[in-house]
Amino acid sequence: MSGYAAHFRYLVRKMKEIKVSSYAKINFSIDVTGVLENGMHAVDMIMHQIDFFDDVNLSFVPVETAERGDVTIELSTNRYYLPTDQRNLAYKAAELMTERFGEQIPGGLLKIHIQKRIPVAAGMAGGSGNGAAVLHGLNVLWNLDLSLEELCNLGSALGSDVPFCVMGQARMNYRLPHKIRKDSSAVSCARATGTGTDMEPLHSVKKAVVIAKPPIGVSTREVYQGIDHCEITARPDNDAMIKAIYEKNNESFLEECINVLENYTLKAYPEVQKLKEVLLQDQRAEKVLMSGSGPTVFALYQKIAEARKACSILREQGYEAYWTKTTK
Repeated sequence: MSGYAAHFRYLVRKMKEIKVSSYAKINFSIDVTGVLENGMHAVDMIMHQIDFFDDVNLSFVPVETAERGDVTIELSTNRYYLPTDQRNLAYKAAELMTERFGEQIPGGLLKIHIQKRIPVAAGMAGGSGNGAAVLHGLNVLWNLDLSLEELCNLGSALGSDVPFCVMGQARMNYRLPHKIRKDSSAVSCARATGTGTDMEPLHSVKKAVVIAKPPIGVSTREVYQGIDHCEITARPDNDAMIKAIYEKNNESFLEECINVLENYTLKAYPEVQKLKEVLLQDQRAEKVLMSGSGPTVFALYQKIAEARKACSILREQGYEAYWTKTTK
């Protein structure tokens, strides 16, 4: 029996499908530190995964008569308005894995279904997380035995938030290989620098969270182009935030929760400013901040009951809102 035939038989016997939870993130801080030679902005930010996720279901059926690496990708989702082709990061992730490892896998049919819960175009890395989930899922289905570092490197080719999503999903998905879950970079909190793909794992922060979104989308490209023309009067000290996280100094931690992108988005999109003002009226909220480039705004609480009550109030006012917590 040839090596290819043996590998085909092995994949048929092994797991044919897997579900990966694709978690959202919030930004405790974002600073824009300059523009790189490639035109991208240099950032310095601290991100945290939250317990709010999409389900990404993958199944692969090998076809013995198909040529090696000849994989047909079918993507579906419960959101009718989402693209199901190369415009979707999950689809791009599957193409990337096929291109890189096609010689190691048989041809066949790959089906991906995304059960979306995370708001779209919300600054919460929903699409990036879906792409990361496909990387994890195909690593298992195709028995590639890639390390977490290798998966993060693949993710950096897809987008700046994907490596963080790869790390966070490794922390929380118990169907993934032991060496992935127990890697020192399998964390829920990290500092991202450079273009956002250089990661420093951090300890997690325990918080209850309310996330809310006005009925608009915000272009990340527009925000980063616009921020160059904004006066920024307050920037986060991420070294101080990390020190506060490790010392469990909540007051110092909250002082450094600053997102400089608010300087553009809140002015350009009054709906986001209004939502932030609504959340600021809740005196139980420890901090209210925009996540990513917006339009999502989140509030941090000490107790989950406080977050649930705030969420109910926001929904009564017509906002799309959810209560959750940071992942461990």
